[in-house]
Formats: sequence, C-alpha cells, structure tokens
Amino acid sequence: MKASSSTEGFFQVQPSIQPQIQEDAVLRRIVSLHLPSPLPPSLEKDLTRFSSLVISKPVLDFAAEAERNQPYLKPLSTFGIENKQDPLVTGEGWRALQDINIREGLVGLAPEPGLTGHGTQWNTRVSKGIKSHLWTPSSAMVTCPGSMTDGAAKLLSRHLDSENGRIFAEALKRLTSRDPSIAWTSGQWMTERSGGSDVRGTETVARKLTPKEMEEDDGVDSEGMPLGPWRLDGFKWFSSATDANMSIMLAKTGEHSISAFYAPLRRQVKGKDPRESELNGVRIQRLKNKFGTKALPTAELEIKGMRGYLVGKEGQGVKEISTILNITRTGNCIASVSYWGRSLAICRAYSKVRVTSGRLLQDTPSYVRTLARDHVKYAASMHLTFFIVALLGVSEGSSSSSCMASQTNILPRDNNHTLALLRLLTPMAKARTALRAIKGVRASMENLGGIGYLENEDPILNISRIFRDTCVLSIWEGTTEVMADDLMRVVKGSKGPDCLDALDKWVAHGLRVARTHSFTDEVIVLQQLWAEFLSYVRTKDREELNLYGRKCLKDLERLVCGCLLIIDASRDGDGVAKEIARRWILRDAISPTSWTDEVGWDSRIVYGDSARPRDARL
Repeated sequence: MKASSSTEGFFQVQPSIQPQIQEDAVLRRIVSLHLPSPLPPSLEKDLTRFSSLVISKPVLDFAAEAERNQPYLKPLSTFGIENKQDPLVTGEGWRALQDINIREGLVGLAPEPGLTGHGTQWNTRVSKGIKSHLWTPSSAMVTCPGSMTDGAAKLLSRHLDSENGRIFAEALKRLTSRDPSIAWTSGQWMTERSGGSDVRGTETVARKLTPKEMEEDDGVDSEGMPLGPWRLDGFKWFSSATDANMSIMLAKTGEHSISAFYAPLRRQVKGKDPRESELNGVRIQRLKNKFGTKALPTAELEIKGMRGYLVGKEGQGVKEISTILNITRTGNCIASVSYWGRSLAICRAYSKVRVTSGRLLQDTPSYVRTLARDHVKYAASMHLTFFIVALLGVSEGSSSSSCMASQTNILPRDNNHTLALLRLLTPMAKARTALRAIKGVRASMENLGGIGYLENEDPILNISRIFRDTCVLSIWEGTTEVMADDLMRVVKGSKGPDCLDALDKWVAHGLRVARTHSFTDEVIVLQQLWAEFLSYVRTKDREELNLYGRKCLKDLERLVCGCLLIIDASRDGDGVAKEIARRWILRDAISPTSWTDEVGWDSRIVYGDSARPRDARL
C-alpha cells in the first residue's frame, strides 16, 4: 500500500468541454427549427468556427484576466486636479473581449460579411442570438454593453430623417461597425437614486441652450461632430457601460415631461491636439462593488454640463427608450439560457470522466435523472427565448420563410400578431428565463461537488463565476416584480384585447397540433392553464391582478413553452423532443413505461440519441 502525495496517487481526468453547436442537443434542435435546413455553408462554417473559438484557451485566458484585473478609477492628477481624460482603467482581457464582440458583429444591425444579396435567407436575429448564446459565458459580460449598443443602434436608425439625422447616422455607423478601431459601444442611462424601471422620479434635467450659449461653447465630440444643443445635468445611480463611447439617457424637459437624449461620452479639448479628448460633462463618482459581473465597470455618474441631442419628440422619452428595452430584455433571455447551457455542458463533460462507487456518473441513474429534469427545463427556456428572438427579428423585417418555425406556424403570418405576441411575452420570458437559469446554474454547481464551488484555475470549469454573473439577470432590465407589473399593464391596457386575441389564436394552433399528434393528456393541462389565465386577467382589476402577477408569469410560461415544445416535437416526430414536451407539461406524472425505460429516456434527454445503453442500477 502506497501513500498518496502531491505528485502521486489519484488525479481526476480533466473533463473535455466540446463545442456546444455540436454537443448541445437542445441547441441543435433550436438551430434546425429557426434557421434554414440544411444550413447555408457560410452560416454553418461561421457557427462551427465561433463555437470552438469561445472555448479556446486565448479567449478563456482573456476572460480570466478580465476577472482578475478588475476596472478601477484614477480620479485625480498628481496635484489633485480632476482627471477628465482617462479616469477609468479597464484590463487587457476586458478590452480584448470587447474587440471580439465587435468583430463578430453581434449588434443586430451589423452587416454580415459574405451575405450580400443573401441577407434575407434567414432571420439574422436568430443567427446572432445563437452566437451570443455560445459567447456570453466566455465574454466576461461584454455582452451587456453589446446589448445596449444593439438597442441604441436600433433606436437611432429610426431617426435618420430627423433634423439630427446626420449626427445619428455617424453614431450608427460606429455602433454597427465590425472594426474595433472605429466602432463604438453605447450605454443606457436610466437608473437614478429614486428608482430604476420607474423613471417618474428622474432628477436629471435637460435644458436647450440659447443661440448665444451655443456660440460661446461650439465644441465638438471626439470624432469632430458638433456637440448637441441640449445641456444635461443630474446623477445616474447605475451605469453598466461606463467605458462606452456614447449613451442614450432619459432626462426631464419639463415638470412632467421625460425625454430621450443621445450624448457622446467624449469631447475634444479646446486649444489642444484634436486627438486629445476628455469626458463630455461626466464625472465618475465611484465604481460599484458587485456580487458578480466583476469585469464590467458599473458606476455612479455625476452629469454636469453634458451636451446631447434630443431623440424623437419632447415628452416621449419612455416610448423611445422602450425600443432599447425590447432588445436588452431579449438579450437578457439569451444570457440566461447561455449561462445555463454552458453549466449543463460542464456537467455532461464531468459526468463522463468522474467515477463514484465504481462507475461513471453518466452511468448512475439517480445522477442522470437529476440532470434530465434540468435539461427539460433548459429546453423549455431555450424554445421560449428563441421564439422571442425570432419574433423580434420578424418585427424588424427579417425573413423566416425558409425555416421550420415558419412552416409549422410557430411564427404568426400576421405581422400585427407578431408585434402583439412580442409585446405580451417579452416581460414573461425575461423574468422566467432569469429565475430558471439562476436555479439551474446553482444546481450545476452542486452537480460537480466541491469542484463546482471553487473559483477554478481552469476558466472553462468555473461555474462559480457563471453563477455569480447569472444572478444579476433577474435584476437587470427590470426585476421579476417589474416584469409581472409590465405584463399586467399590457393585458389591462388599451392593447390588451389585441394581445390576448393574438395569443388565443396562437395557443389554438398549438392545441390543434397537440390533438393531431396524440398529446391527449397534455391538451387537457394546457387548456386548463389558458382558461385560468384568461379568467384571472378578465375578471380581476389591475390592482388585484398585481397580487397574482408572479403566478400569471409562471402559468403563461408553462402554457407557451408547452405549445412550443409540442409543435417542435410534432414537426419530425422526434422521440426525445416528445418526451421533453410530455415531462414539461405533465411534470412528474407517473409514466406508463417501466422505470428502466424512464432511465433510458433520462439518458437520451441529457446526452442525446447517441447515448449508449446504461447499466440501470440505482
């Protein structure tokens, strides 16, 4: 008998994380549903390349470096003068990951190289969403400013014919550029000390300068474009894109009037080299010390004399900013399933090399059953997320005619129904995917035992960091309570009847498909869910309905995901997809099959149809 030592004895075999585009059966199912089949060669090549890139050593080293060398401030010069030139310092890893995000063109309006003349072959929102799904867990959260950049680009693109169109066009060119040397990122500054999603307490004030004031301060931004005619003053409590090049923000233009503004972050210094610039009336008061997203510089900002341009009409700020919120909330959904998907991929890889009680974890039915339950929920959240992504793309004019989602009528043919479903379901999807991902990633930590709890030296295995970053997703872009309130606002508002009618027609289609393909018990459950949801929203007033907001979110999620899973399973009769739909809708209802058959289904759900038969011992 020989004693172990630091160099001798048992050492765990390193789990091998494979590119998810090949290994994640749920993701492959999403690809085949929402993108053309077979994939166009250029798209298949790009997704395959990127899926390997995001788990490559250089990228993971950048992520680890960004976490290790976190942003910090140098607010004053040696002699105590305010540092307006470069008060924020970010790490090399963060900057490198930002460059990758830009080069990959993940902003919705960014051009797709090599697709000239073929841009309408598929829904580019979906293809970019799949890339974001692969990328987010490796990105150190550069996808956060990336999502806000995406929203800002969409907002400015709607105002190119306005009096400020030339200014907005220049910003848009940079927001959608794939060249890191000229590309911009954008912030979205809404949150103040009085609240985040409730902007009625906004204390930032905008005042239009007089011609004389404009003449006295006729400065230009860092790119030589004239500074805007509005002066903004106030304080922003949370800014999660502090190193951005511009921002879209809300400010009061009257006692009860909130407007949206575009403002560059930097301006040229008068009398100095044009290449020198300073902050445009912004002072970073302090960086936030957060539980997660450590590499992302989040700050409190004092705004004093910031120059900007009005976006849209005065008093329409909330309406304008909603364009960004639709995109950032969709991005939040993608981030949720992305972190969850990566953590499950780590669990699958670990189960193939970890031996306990003389057998691999993947051959331990109780362990695989636990994973299977999470994979069913992950599949539901993935289908919900990419349904929202696809609706967003269609609402923007992308084509989905060549994909199965369109051919099976998962996507409505009526554009008004598309817009109604997008408005109704986005807050629900944002809330429920975030909560499920937080719970799911925590479970993945446990599935790895002590290794899951460590801040691992191997970035690819660091589920602890993934968990910390995932936790913010139930807060960013509106908490669960805010999303429930938003859902109630829709169903009880002027557009409520149209939204409910669109969903009623969509659910009816899902139930017809379910009946045709013998989902008998499932139809009964879904009908009851829909009837109960309608009863709640039609018989209760707004105040009472808010008490049941979270219940309505849950019921709507179960209903919509159930329909999505049934339609997906019915398109090709896939056995695993059918079993996932059954388990999601009927939950833990006893299966008529034997327990050994159940174990077999567990394995196929987790590892795909390629899973080899297991020695079904408990």
